[in-house]
Amino acid sequence: MTSNTKLIDDPEGEIEVGTKEKTQDAGNMEDGMMPLTEPQSMQQTLDGQFISTMPKVRTTDGHMVNWDRNIVVNQLLKETTLSEWYHGIDSITKEEAHEIARETEKRVRSMNIKFLSGPLIRELVNMILLERGHLEWRNISTRVGSPVFDACEIDQGSGFEANENANLQENAETSHKKKADKISKEQYLLLLPPKVADLHLNGDLHIHDLEYFGTRAFCQDWDLRYFFYYGLMPDGSGAKASVAGPSMKAEVAMLHAVKALGSAQTNFAGGQGFYNFLTFCAPYFEGKSYKEIEQLMQMFVYEMTQMMVARGGQLVFSSVQLSPGVPKMWKDKPVVYRGRVWDGTDGTDRRVYGDYEREVRLGFQALMNVMLEGDYWGKPFNFPKPEISIEPDFMVEDEMFNRAHPDLPTYDELYDLTFELTAKYGTPYFDNQLPEYRGAGEGISCYQCCAYQFSATPEEDAEFEDKMYFKDGKHFSMGSWQVVSLNCPRAGYEADGDDQKLFAHLKHLMDEAMDVFSTKVKWMTPIIENGRMPFATQQPKDPVTGKKGAIAVDIDSLVFTIGVVGLNEMVQYHTGSQMHESKAAFKVGIRAMTEMEMYGRELSQKYGMEIALARTPAETTGQRFAVSDMLHEEYREKVLSVVKGDVKAAVEGIKNTHDLPVYYTNGTHVPPGADVSLIDRINIEHVFFPIVDGGDIMHIWMGEGSPDAKGLKEFAMNIARNTQVGYFAFTKDMTVCMDDFHMMSGLKDACENCGSDHVEQLSRVTGYIQAVGGWNAAKKQELEDRKRYASADMI
Repeated sequence: MTSNTKLIDDPEGEIEVGTKEKTQDAGNMEDGMMPLTEPQSMQQTLDGQFISTMPKVRTTDGHMVNWDRNIVVNQLLKETTLSEWYHGIDSITKEEAHEIARETEKRVRSMNIKFLSGPLIRELVNMILLERGHLEWRNISTRVGSPVFDACEIDQGSGFEANENANLQENAETSHKKKADKISKEQYLLLLPPKVADLHLNGDLHIHDLEYFGTRAFCQDWDLRYFFYYGLMPDGSGAKASVAGPSMKAEVAMLHAVKALGSAQTNFAGGQGFYNFLTFCAPYFEGKSYKEIEQLMQMFVYEMTQMMVARGGQLVFSSVQLSPGVPKMWKDKPVVYRGRVWDGTDGTDRRVYGDYEREVRLGFQALMNVMLEGDYWGKPFNFPKPEISIEPDFMVEDEMFNRAHPDLPTYDELYDLTFELTAKYGTPYFDNQLPEYRGAGEGISCYQCCAYQFSATPEEDAEFEDKMYFKDGKHFSMGSWQVVSLNCPRAGYEADGDDQKLFAHLKHLMDEAMDVFSTKVKWMTPIIENGRMPFATQQPKDPVTGKKGAIAVDIDSLVFTIGVVGLNEMVQYHTGSQMHESKAAFKVGIRAMTEMEMYGRELSQKYGMEIALARTPAETTGQRFAVSDMLHEEYREKVLSVVKGDVKAAVEGIKNTHDLPVYYTNGTHVPPGADVSLIDRINIEHVFFPIVDGGDIMHIWMGEGSPDAKGLKEFAMNIARNTQVGYFAFTKDMTVCMDDFHMMSGLKDACENCGSDHVEQLSRVTGYIQAVGGWNAAKKQELEDRKRYASADMI
């Protein structure tokens, strides 16, 4: 660009502007503030006069350009149009944009600087916008990014959210993800209504997976029949990736299942799972021996635990619901596989899932045995999470089938395997569908992700029957749009002992969560319309008609989840006692959750959104809320009276870090470290399951190296039959030596085999098993605090 200059009339006096030979795009104007070649501070005109010059500007697209005030004007005119969409505020007028541009130029001149960059110009513009009272314009016009030092810390594995997600490992993709996360979170907080953004930053509520808020849904449980009928289109459109037709062989079917969950990670922020996994896979196992089926299960498990392809180079957060036989409601339904619905209408044989009881039982046995063996080092497989379904259908043996097939394992023997796996690794999760509120046999229900529950019933879904028969490709898709968690202890601090104030504040927070959800819907509508969630909205080629098939995910059926954190600490501050310490405190907890659950129904009706109340896994949220309350002067003494963990260390360290060893109790749980019997813990926690319709879990921390599998089974079945606990897990602590690969029970600081201290401890962080080294300080403290139970405690 030539350096022609001219003098123009200006209210502030004669100033120099660059040529208008080419106006740079505003988005290309920025870059890090870099020293440029020292410019001449004065320039001589043809008549010998000297005028002040402006330094050149370094742009983000790698050019040096002359200063041009019109770039600032055009930038403001373009960028503030976003304020109309995101904040409902008119964009800037041309007159005011010119005023701000002139003021910006005036301030640059007064600084007498020798270098100029886009970010510096933007900072000056934003300062002027704030001075003029235009916060929304400033939020739109500011930039997001990271100081160079912070970015370097991320590359080294420290700094920003270093221990935010225990499933992440240290690699280049993780660094890339965290840098992107940082930018995305800043962007969305600037674009959210300022009041909502402040509630998140202030710790009143927590918007989960904020980095993906504007681009994708939260989590999804898939109906495998969809992929067995249509085949696999990994990119959702067929334009970028190769498209595979329906799998004809079992090996391909397993690979399609694996890659479907991996591909879905591009469209969802949370976990991915398969409902009724073995029943839908069973037709592919027809005629195969046990060993062949075991090989298929081994391939599936290893693929799921070796694909470092999820967000930031992590394993796919996955789960599979497992029944030991074909559930009664599926026995007479036509099978869907090899690109067909085998209902007999096309002249072929009618085949139903009940014909594949053998294959389901062998598949269950094989999957348990694969997981019992562990990997090559003997470590447990942490994914896919095996969700063992305890259903009425399998509490009584099918004696006729058993007599006809004496070589096959019974339901009881298959459940035995799950508790052998529990005793060895603590891997299984138990999905208890026996309680009446679960509605077993009346609809579809499953747990997924970190214990979020999804369901579909004929009463709620007019197409339920068509989906059972896969009519016209209709199928089940269950998932969540977004999770927002509430800081319950803060509601207690605000209520100051008044019940009505307490419930009112909780409902107020739920109202604020609805603003978040409404914003999510508004933002995601153009994302979907513009094809930016292609895997979820794909419509593959129908293998029978050759036309576009059914959409993969029923977007309108996704629920909105309101999570609960710290109910116990809320009650403790409100009443002076924890829920396990007095009946009065316990009743306040029940009343609060009931009020929230009822209000959630009102909100569902009011907004036309399905609201689900859930226990938040709170891998980091329990810590974040506690630390946030400690940082607020008005709450500091209050939080210190109820918070769990190492309070002294937190108080001493809060000026240096926010990764502190303190936390609020997850969901509606009794605190992990509470010195109560296991029976008392169950009697308290099970009451909340029917209330928390969006998902809950009860943790039983095992204290023995080699618990008795039969004893665990007897105890678990008593829980299933006699309580309302809908989902539970037995957690076993383990340690692996990274030098000689020796596996040990319990949390060890050194290898008992070789003496090396190069060990990695393993345990369940929230809803999955993972290496302790990646946990934050609060979760590590919780791990230390956990009250562990021996077999004798389960009698």
